[in-house]
Amino acid sequence: MESSLFQLTVEKQFDFICKRAMKDERIDYLKHLSRISKKEISFSQIEDYVVNQFSVVDTYSIDFKFFKLNGLTIGVENELLGDALESLSEKKRTIILLYYFIEMNDLEISELLSLSRSTVNEHKLNGLAEMKKFIEEHAQ
Repeated sequence: MESSLFQLTVEKQFDFICKRAMKDERIDYLKHLSRISKKEISFSQIEDYVVNQFSVVDTYSIDFKFFKLNGLTIGVENELLGDALESLSEKKRTIILLYYFIEMNDLEISELLSLSRSTVNEHKLNGLAEMKKFIEEHAQ
């Protein structure tokens, strides 16, 4: 009879140790989840600019409108903007492409095209106004 009492005691001790180990493991796991949840956020909470850093968009030459300018080829991806540039006169288009795409200032453009600086500025402003009007008429 004593052996069964001893065996019962050992079983209860083993049961207690197992339950204690499982409880401690559960506590450790909940702490781990708590630490992770403080660092993680859902995709719906991430700003678009962060998500876009991890994405890739394929671009193809048919997606661009190309303009030749002093030996350079300038591609404009926005179709409406490309159409607006095509609607301009050659001189205004050249000035706008040099200013906004090649990043030349009015003085550099005036020296390149042999025009006065005020003429370059006037053509640029008139061209932008024409493009704005074109875009407003053709935007959907």
